[in-house]
Amino acid sequence: MIKEILIDTKPEQTRVAILEDGELAELHVESAERRKLFGNIYRGKIERVLPGMQCAFVDIGTGKNAYLSADDVVSVKKNIGSLRIESMVKQGQEITVQVVKEEIGTKAPKVTMNITLPGDLTVLYPFSTGVGVSKKIDDQTERARLKNIAENLCPEGMGVVIRTAAQGVGASLIENDIRYLMKTWELIKMKEGKGRVPRCIYQEPCLIQKLVRPGIYSNIKRIVLNDHKEYGRLLKFFDDTAPEMKMRVEFFYKDYDLFKFYNIDSAIKEALSRKVWLKCGGYLIFDHTEALTVIDVNTGKYVGKNDQSETIFKTNCEAALAIAKQIRLRDISGIILIDFIDMKDNSHKETVLSILKEACKKDGTQVVVVGMTNLGLVELTRKKVRNPLSQILTHPCPNCGGSGRVVDSSSGG
Repeated sequence: MIKEILIDTKPEQTRVAILEDGELAELHVESAERRKLFGNIYRGKIERVLPGMQCAFVDIGTGKNAYLSADDVVSVKKNIGSLRIESMVKQGQEITVQVVKEEIGTKAPKVTMNITLPGDLTVLYPFSTGVGVSKKIDDQTERARLKNIAENLCPEGMGVVIRTAAQGVGASLIENDIRYLMKTWELIKMKEGKGRVPRCIYQEPCLIQKLVRPGIYSNIKRIVLNDHKEYGRLLKFFDDTAPEMKMRVEFFYKDYDLFKFYNIDSAIKEALSRKVWLKCGGYLIFDHTEALTVIDVNTGKYVGKNDQSETIFKTNCEAALAIAKQIRLRDISGIILIDFIDMKDNSHKETVLSILKEACKKDGTQVVVVGMTNLGLVELTRKKVRNPLSQILTHPCPNCGGSGRVVDSSSGG
């Protein structure tokens, strides 16, 4: 799969479009006013402990206190059994936490004391033991090889998971990745005891550098930027990490808008629409509630030729591919229900589910296709990490009490 990365930098925000085989697959937006918190590590202070909810709220210095579940408290005492949060943390206590979920809507950012440090090829778990290999690596021989490498290189008392990008990579490069993460962890530990509280003691790389990590270089055809400063920074970044990538970095000299030139704006507009048309003439309807997202599949203009069941089957197959793409592009998370057109043939149902599962494997965020209910609804879940695209690029309509949303003028959508 050929990837292209388009980076549109404006004073108010940076937008990064990831294209796969010429089509928009992901859109990442970072505001100049507020960078994302996900992955950052903070030295914070416990503000409140709520025994009735088995959670605590932590001041990490970002405005809204972060939510800490009892399950996310690191304590040696937990090894002897499950303990209540009031016995593990106290009000006013200083702790080190990592943001694992952005502030979404009215919900506070979620943090954990069980720190994880992702590298290009591995993930280091300072407070967990054991080794693992990415589930996306199917080859059993390769899995065994990588697990053996991880077991030999895993620091004592810690855990290591081998990432998908390590497939086919030699042991020396994996060792370098783990060494780098260990140095990062040592620096974090040094910063814990110095300075005011709350404060950030580790910040994830900027959006651009995070999306062009060495682990995904192999299938990047080119990276196009429209800002001279970012262009120079990226070339310098590749000077230090992967000099061979510099030949794939291009500056967009044209007077046109970068996203309009590559038809990204039209794809964004579709990703914000309630209705999405399928090539066959059918269409999808997306409806969002606080609890879940519902996707309805309709035949629309497509009437087929002779057989109704084949018409329905073809529409559902195309819909399954489009749904996986739209869920990823829209960054929809949580519970998702899909109402495919009713199919009587069980083999058709199994094929549609298989297509959906296979298409969801392209998603970098964890997706679990649960299956089909007795009512014919397909259930799936997608891990909540960030706000969906609709929350980032739009705001509540002031004229309808928030039941609708208006596209932000800066979004370009």
